[in-house]
Amino acid sequence: MAELDDVARAVRLRAELALVRRLNAGAGFADGRGLAQVYLRDDAALARIAGPTLRPQGSHRKAAAELTAAIAALPPAGARIATGAQRLGLGAVARAILDVTLAYAIDLDTRELAHALAPRRRPALYAETIAEIAALEGAEVVRALTVGAPLRRGRLLLVDGDGLGATIEISPAALAWLAGDDAIGPPLAAICALDGTPTIALPDGTTAATDAVTARVRELGAADVAITIRGPRGAGRRAVAQRIARTLARPLLVVHVAQLVALERRTRAALLANLVAAARIRDAVIYLEEVDALYDERGELALDHRDALASIAGLVIASTPHRGHVELHRPQLGIAMPRMELADRERAWQTAISSGPLDDAQAAIVVELAARYVIGPGAIADVVGEARRYADAAGTPLDLAALEAAVGRRLTMRLGTYGTVVHRKARFAELVLPHDVVDTLHDMVAMVRERTRILEQWGYQRHLGISRGVAGLFSGEPGTGKTMAASVVASELGLELVRIDLSAVVSKFVGETEKNLGKIFDEAQDAHAMLLFDEADSLFGKRTELKSAQDRFANLVVNYLLQRMETFDGVSVLTTNAEAAIDPALQRRLNFRVRFPEPEPEERAQLWRRLLPPGTGLHAVVDFEALADKFDMTGGYIKNAVVRAAVIAARANRALTVDDLWMGAHHEYVEMGKVMPQLAPSR
Repeated sequence: MAELDDVARAVRLRAELALVRRLNAGAGFADGRGLAQVYLRDDAALARIAGPTLRPQGSHRKAAAELTAAIAALPPAGARIATGAQRLGLGAVARAILDVTLAYAIDLDTRELAHALAPRRRPALYAETIAEIAALEGAEVVRALTVGAPLRRGRLLLVDGDGLGATIEISPAALAWLAGDDAIGPPLAAICALDGTPTIALPDGTTAATDAVTARVRELGAADVAITIRGPRGAGRRAVAQRIARTLARPLLVVHVAQLVALERRTRAALLANLVAAARIRDAVIYLEEVDALYDERGELALDHRDALASIAGLVIASTPHRGHVELHRPQLGIAMPRMELADRERAWQTAISSGPLDDAQAAIVVELAARYVIGPGAIADVVGEARRYADAAGTPLDLAALEAAVGRRLTMRLGTYGTVVHRKARFAELVLPHDVVDTLHDMVAMVRERTRILEQWGYQRHLGISRGVAGLFSGEPGTGKTMAASVVASELGLELVRIDLSAVVSKFVGETEKNLGKIFDEAQDAHAMLLFDEADSLFGKRTELKSAQDRFANLVVNYLLQRMETFDGVSVLTTNAEAAIDPALQRRLNFRVRFPEPEPEERAQLWRRLLPPGTGLHAVVDFEALADKFDMTGGYIKNAVVRAAVIAARANRALTVDDLWMGAHHEYVEMGKVMPQLAPSR
């Protein structure tokens, strides 16, 4: 780069002039009768020391004059180095030190001259050598190299030692930027990156709010201010930050806070300081993605995080999925990102799928996906990008099936031990239930599928204040098919069914249960998943009269659940064996209350037929009506009886027989605590 060559040439001339000055003062000539090697910049002191010696002085006056003239004729500093110095607030002394350190790093002759100016010491660039080359006072150089000075705050130099004896190097990151490389290199690349312009269609309301906040930032000028972007995962928060930076004509430095916090504390503190310096020298806006990770459980910042935030000059942008206050130790402006309306979702899908007009097939896909998935433009862009990569790799078109598969991969839950995915998805054809129950399940599926038309197009959401969430209570005796019916609904809707583990959710510590439930609802809403609360009466039970502290906190949990169920936009199913134990206020918030009766003999016979695997070869010889008549059991117990029959046959090392089915049903009936019927004869 020509600009660096100019700096190196200028410093090389100054280093040569410094050495010539020594020669003109008589230093460096062998003279056994005096201190010939001593060079003092104080002329009076030098005259007193050199007086009685034979040191030849003024031997290089012509060279000194030529060098002085050459230095005076040097061109002004290059634009990139001057820009960096301005952004970091470098004064004349700091700029001179930076120039010498930069030339020492890239120019061989400058290195040789610097070593000649520090004889009998290990080859390095010393602070005293910089002072001599740049014609600076030692105290000026020492002050410019202190920890709080701009050179050190900007992470431009690496200083080892103290005072004039310290060795100085330019940092690799600063050298790369000064050489014209704007990229973020390691180790910073592990936690942050410069982001470009996305192809994401933000809702009109969001862009208007973003532009208004950006205009306010311009009015404030260089004042320290923060913009907090609040919205769910996939809502396009990064796109908002990119729009702000693009409007301000500045690059955006995205900091992955979760990856930063995962590092060891000492490493984290150093990287925080380095990324602030990297942003300053590039005039980049720092964007703290998921800033909540910086805070502990009490909502407080660690000391190193607080210091790093305080060192960011001007604007900083932070994003959070929560509505609460985020303390950034500076005045804040906020941008709230609401859930997208149908028209906004259609526009986001269209923008992500094609930059031009859509054909009829693509338009139909856009309408279908926008109506089915209530996700933000960020998630839509990610889904389309992933689907396109998979389709290109497989050589298949970017069709509805590819996009749906990408949605399934993208919308996964991060619940840890709180829930497990129910992989077995049943179909309506497998259900053995009364017609009115099946019709209600079809209504539940239809409400989810058509809620865009009902709530948004027909105006029910705006007129009645109805949320997009669909909740159902499935009640009935054990084994009547409640969980299976939930899997049928999930299968019909193409949703991931997650069974919540109540033992992991409920905590003895005050507030922890609500915190766990909040995480479940937030993740389920973002992941477009269907929640299944088995044995819901243990969590959604009736509130009681306050007689103890335990009653108060138990009621708080129920109150919190009532609020979250009302605002939850997803699909949830509660199953219980004791409907009367469910809090009445919750029942009012449920869209569907389905009661699963115990099966009649005809239904039990049908259950026996469907649960017995075809591979047994017994369907033609088993009297299913007799089994159903003898054993009054629900579908869950019939399934257990079929499995018990297989165990009996396997233990005897033979094929399954009709007698095994009767024996399995007999054992299950006894274990249910019912009166044992007389066994049927062998068939």
